[in-house]
This record gives sequence, structure tokens and C-alpha cells, in this order.
Amino acid sequence: MPENPNTLYETAVQLSEDEEAELELATLKTRDNFETYFTEDVTDIRAITYSDSPETLLNLLQDIGTDDVNLEVVIGDNTLDYRKKLRGKEQLAEKLERLQRENRLRIYLASLRSNEVHSKIYILQHQDGSRTNILGSPNLSEQGWGSTRQKNAIAVFQTDGNQPLDNVFDTWYDEHKGYADQFMQDLTDQLEEVDDEEREEIIHAWVDGRTTSQEEEAELEQELTERLDEANVEKATIIGEFEDPDLTLAVSNNENQADQTITQSLNGFDDILTDLREETRSIDAAIDGKTLRASPGAISKHSKEKFGAPKMWFNSDDKLILQTESARQLELTRELPDDPEKIDQALEYLEQYFQTVDKFGRTDHPEAVKAQMWEAIIWFFWAPFINRYAAVYKDNGIDLDKYLPSLYVYGEPGSGKGTLTRYAFHLLSNGHVTEPKDGDDLNKTNLTRVRRVDSVFPVVFDDIDPNDLDIETYLNFRQKHWTGEVDIPALAFISNDNLPRSRIQHRAKILNFDIQFKDTHQTAKYVNDLTERSNPLFTWFAEIFKDRDVTMRSQDADTLAEARQVFKNLYQQANRDLPSYFPEEPAEKRYDIGKWMWEDAYRSDLVEFQRRNGNLIAKFDDSLSVYSSVRKYARTLPNEARAQQDGNQIQIKAEEAVDDWFPFNINEDKGLISRFL
Repeated sequence: MPENPNTLYETAVQLSEDEEAELELATLKTRDNFETYFTEDVTDIRAITYSDSPETLLNLLQDIGTDDVNLEVVIGDNTLDYRKKLRGKEQLAEKLERLQRENRLRIYLASLRSNEVHSKIYILQHQDGSRTNILGSPNLSEQGWGSTRQKNAIAVFQTDGNQPLDNVFDTWYDEHKGYADQFMQDLTDQLEEVDDEEREEIIHAWVDGRTTSQEEEAELEQELTERLDEANVEKATIIGEFEDPDLTLAVSNNENQADQTITQSLNGFDDILTDLREETRSIDAAIDGKTLRASPGAISKHSKEKFGAPKMWFNSDDKLILQTESARQLELTRELPDDPEKIDQALEYLEQYFQTVDKFGRTDHPEAVKAQMWEAIIWFFWAPFINRYAAVYKDNGIDLDKYLPSLYVYGEPGSGKGTLTRYAFHLLSNGHVTEPKDGDDLNKTNLTRVRRVDSVFPVVFDDIDPNDLDIETYLNFRQKHWTGEVDIPALAFISNDNLPRSRIQHRAKILNFDIQFKDTHQTAKYVNDLTERSNPLFTWFAEIFKDRDVTMRSQDADTLAEARQVFKNLYQQANRDLPSYFPEEPAEKRYDIGKWMWEDAYRSDLVEFQRRNGNLIAKFDDSLSVYSSVRKYARTLPNEARAQQDGNQIQIKAEEAVDDWFPFNINEDKGLISRFL
């Protein structure tokens, strides 16, 4: 057998009376370990595997070092579109097609039948007729082997090529092959008996053919995400200030050959070409003819500026990746440390943010405010996984717009809403993403455009006017448009104003920051220093959460329930007590601050109700400030109430909208003067 430095066990085995084989059990830690089995005397390879690119398969043929080897591969990943990966690579497509016609390379894709195959099997035929049969977890993806932490277990059976065990592997292979269709066969059929010039035109047209029903802009963004995913760039992760600084970088292989430029063909994208030329003038990118060349960071920057989200995606190894505006990518899934004190420190950092409510805030409901702040953080941590939930919910006939909540945070200026957003962005990106999208950009066109970004980073519109949130576009944002081809990000809205319209309230997580933070230099510096610290908490959360199943809940519709549980698991891992204000259930359900305010005012005789000209009037005590206190009460009312403030009175034109909303009976003798004034 070939030399594998990580062989754990090797022996001759008697499988039956007439069947012998050599057995090897090994752990593969690098691609080089795996390639030791692909020796020069191999004549035929059949494989069931994952491979991120057809170019990888071509490289394998070339690396074996002989022109006599034949390769047949079943690719199990149902998300891959190999034709897209050949855009702008017509010479590669021609080479692959020629090898296929010569029966030297045959590629079968499970994705062509909308199937998925998880098995990994390799059958290697040698010149002397012997065989090497490999069963295990390694794949042929160069990207997958780029992870220094990857390990794969294999069992290797060396036979004389004519054993019953060989028949078992043959049967396995044929069964899996039946789940796939041959790639490029349609191109080969088109090229029958054509001259060289026509051949080139046919290949060019075949490669450029658009293969999805997505809009041009969405498909281009999807392809740009794929180019970033394939790029050889520097990798890093988020390391806490309390961790070993030597962990800071996990640099990719071939760091000296890192890709400085991403190339993307724009053939087939004529409708957006003019706009794209203009948009790329201000970033590190250029369009030459119908080819886009841009640095990896420029692609993510353009995505953030145009759509509101930088490029963030899950790769084929289920790692969450963020492309920063530099050449570096952040890997945002990390195994938990063995030392619980490090997890404890990360959680303490998070709690210190919530404790600013007690340290610098003025509020009648500190516990409720801290719970709502934590609820928002839970939502931000859950947001990158929204498309996983969409896939399961859609399969089960669940309305995506109703049960995949957007976030709506409102409160007076100075209530910490903007700080919350920037802190959440910092936790998700280690400071590489800092600012949300301006509320002035919120309109029907821009909200629709967000669906095309192909990113899982949440899009936040800050300081919005609720009236700018188009109802129909919002209510149908995801359900009618989500196909699974392009990732559609989660949405959040921040407002100094009152609640959005009732139909929007039913589809959003509404959080009320009923607090005023001290406006001093000391407060600003303290909060800035606290929220700028590096904290790996999200990377640990993501590592746990990505392996959790999306479940259909029978007792409630709390979509974030599993995310809450992961936070509780982190506290258990850290041996740290869970704070009393942690939201065990949705904070907006447990703490409806607006209703509390009205109930407190009602029970304290600060408000009485009258009727005038058919309208309900809430008249507040003259001791309350007209421009702050009374205004605050008006803002908590549902929009359908059609409330209008006039001095210390609030006129409610649609009384039926508050009949069930008020936590008391306004028709009690105590508060209602049933008379016309």
C-alpha cells in the first residue's frame, strides 16, 4: 500500500474462504495524505464525492502524471452548477468536453436531478488488475482541504480486483450514479460534426447560457459570491482580547499566491451592464468589455453600498464566511475552547453592554429594556441562518413572511438604538461592518433590490419613517420570491417614530427601547470602548447553531427558540449563571412596555378618557410634559388608532383599534367621562 503517515492500522484480512484483502485504517489530515493513493499505475478512477469545481477534476488527471488514466465522478452536492463555474473559461470548457468525448473524463451531477448524495467512495483500478477501494469522508474539493482543522477517516481495501468485495463497491457505485445525470452531454451532442469555427461559437454560447430563473442582478450576485468562495485569500477569525494572540490568523494555503483580483464574465448580463460600469468607478474594480475584474474586498464593498449587506455565505464545508472590504475573509464558525473561563469572559463582555442600562440609563423598566436589548442580539445572531429556516418552512407550507420575523426597534432619540445596531454588527464582523443603511434609502425599489444581494448578513435601515415602509412589498418580501438559489437576508428597521402599521406589526418583532441614556462624553467613551472590544461569542454560537435542526414547534411560534437555547448552552458551558433578564420567551411578549406605560398612567390617575364628537380623548394630567411624556404615550399606540396629539390630550379617532389593546377597561367609571364636550 502507499505510504500514508497517518495510517492507524494495517493488516491482511480473510473476508471469506476464497477472499483476501489488505485493510488499512487511516486518518487524513491534508490533501497530500489523500493523494498518496492516486499512484502513477492507476488506470481508472471511479469516485462518489464532492468537488467545488470541474477544474479540480481536471487538475487531478494532470497531477497523476499520465495520459492513460480515465476518471468518472459522481458529484453529490445538489447546489453546484458546474456550467456557471465555466463562465469566462471557454478554453477549460473545451478541454473538459474533449476529454468527455474521449471517455477520459465523465462527470455526473446529482444536482441535475435535484438529488443529493452524501457518500464518499473511491474505486482505483491499477495496471496489474488489482484494485484499491476507499470508503470514508474525504472529498475532492480543494476548498475543503484548505481548512487546517479538517480530518477525514478512511477504510482502504486492497484486492486482486476479482473479489466479492469488489462487486459490493461496484454495486454501491452504480446505485449512486443512478441519482445523477451526465454533465456536458448536451454540449457534446451539439458539437457532433461541426467545424472548428462553429465549435467555438457553440461552446461560447453554451457556457454563457443563463441557467436559472433569477433576475440578472440576482444571478450575477450569486456568481460573484461563488467567485469569492473559490478565491485563495487570507483567512482570519474573531479572537477575543482575552485569548492567545497567536490564534489571530488562520492563513489559507499558498498565502504568497493569494488572489488579488476576481474575474467574472458579464456575458448574458446585458441589462445591468451599464449600471454596473457606473457603480464600479469608485471602487477597486474595472469592466473591460464584458469582463469584470475586482478585488475581493471591492465586491463586498459594492454589495454593502448597493444592497445594504456585505458578502456573507456558508461554504460547502458549512463554514460561515464574511468577505471584508480588504482582501481578508473572516471564518465565523469556531469550535468552543476547552477552557470555560474564556466562554465566561465573552459572556461577561456581553452582559456589560446590557448593564449600561443600569449604569447610564433612565427608565422605569430596566429589566424589560435589558431583555429587549438581549432579544435584539438573539435576533442578529439568528439572522445569518434565516435561509435555512426558509428552506424547511417552505417545505412544510409555512408562510415565510409571517414566521421569519424582521426586527423593528423604536424609541426616543438617545435610547441606544443606533448603538445596538453597531454593537451587533461588531459582534458579527469584528468591526469590519459598522454602519446600517440610511433610512432615507428606504423605498419600494431599494427594499425589492435587497432580495438580489445573495448574502446572509442582515440588512438594517436606520432612522426610518414608518410611512416609507411599503406595506405590500414588505408583506410579500420573501414568500413569493424565495427559491433557495439566492440567499435573501433578514431585515431590520430602526425608528425614532411610533409603531409601524398594524399589518406590519404582525410580521415583525417589535421592540420598544423605553430608556434615555445620559448624553455625556464619559458615557459615549465608555459605551464605545465596551462595544469595540473583540468578542468571539458569535463564532461559538454559529458553530453550535449550524448543527441544530429547524423544528416545527407545537406549543408556540417562537422562531428564535433554538437560538435562545444555544445561548443557554453557552452559559452552561461557562458554568455561569443566566441573568434574570435573559428572555426565555420573546421579550416583546413578556414585556410590552407601551401597555405598561398606559396602565401605570391609568392606575395613577394621570389620564382620563372622554368622548368628543365621536372620538375617544385621552386627557393627561397637566403635570406631564407635553413634548416628551405625552408624546411618548402617543407613540406607543397602534397606528390604526389614528392618534393625534394636541397639547396634553391625545385624540383617538379609531377607538376600535385600542379596545383590545389597552390592558384595562376604558369604560370603567374611574376613567371615562361619558359626555359630549
